[in-house]
Amino acid sequence: MPSIVIRLDPAKLDNPDLDLRYDIPDLLAQRSDGVISDDGYDYEVEGGAMHIYLATTDNTRALPFVLTLLLEDRLHGNRLADAATVAVSDVPAVDALEFRVVYPAGNNEVIRPIRHAAD
Repeated sequence: MPSIVIRLDPAKLDNPDLDLRYDIPDLLAQRSDGVISDDGYDYEVEGGAMHIYLATTDNTRALPFVLTLLLEDRLHGNRLADAATVAVSDVPAVDALEFRVVYPAGNNEVIRPIRHAAD
């Protein structure tokens, strides 16, 4: 099952509310009619960036929901797109060694899951 990670940089949020870790996956699951589901979260040791993991049946179908939320919605006073990096994997998050960044566009970087950061 493919997966998505949203990395949020708290330094770029007006209000780095921890409830974002629940609100974002809940909204995406509801809006996508089950194409996206919550798959957990974690924090980077340095800087405290939050990783929100999402499971999906299809990254191609799921990404528009994710990008629309980030670009158009304000949650807890935050425009999330200003603080977000979005990356995808073709395997479940638990098995992913890295995620390919798809937002912002033109970024050739990867995001490594927190649990694999020391590997």
